[in-house]
Amino acid sequence: MKNPQSKSILSLILITSLFLIANIANAGSGRVKARGAKSNVNGGTSTGQVTAAKGQNGGGFVRARGTTTNGQGQAAGGSTAAVNGPNGGAGIRASAFTADDSGNVNYQGASAATGVYGSAATTGGFNRTQEGGIKGSRSTAATSAATGNTYNGNTTYDSSTGNVNHTQKCYNSSGVEIKCPKRN
Repeated sequence: MKNPQSKSILSLILITSLFLIANIANAGSGRVKARGAKSNVNGGTSTGQVTAAKGQNGGGFVRARGTTTNGQGQAAGGSTAAVNGPNGGAGIRASAFTADDSGNVNYQGASAATGVYGSAATTGGFNRTQEGGIKGSRSTAATSAATGNTYNGNTTYDSSTGNVNHTQKCYNSSGVEIKCPKRN
């Protein structure tokens, strides 16, 4: 959806999130929440919400989301979140969607995390057409902190064929391909 309001609302969410993070970082602990909704110039509504908190042990989070509509059946939105654990673990996620009055929907999302056991990241999304067809994919990578071994996997789905395809490769810490472990 070509809508300057969607860029404005997402920019506002980002700026507000950064402001809240800065203020909570200086506080001992606490929680802050802000939200709002407003009619926009396109005949729709734009909404936004931001929440942030910090615990007494140093962990904290911030999350934000926003949507906008144009009054003609189109909508767009997104959300993001970040978390920081008191023992050094951290994670982040973000997603965005668009939808129109014909039934077309597009969604994309990504997340990443790191901690004492390793790190992982994933990206993916799907598209649904007005006829009801769905195509989607997801890619995931993970690395073990203990061994340095990595996993890379890709999965795709196409409702027109009913096929789900998955490929995966694993590597040791030297980059040599190894057999991926099986799940029980």
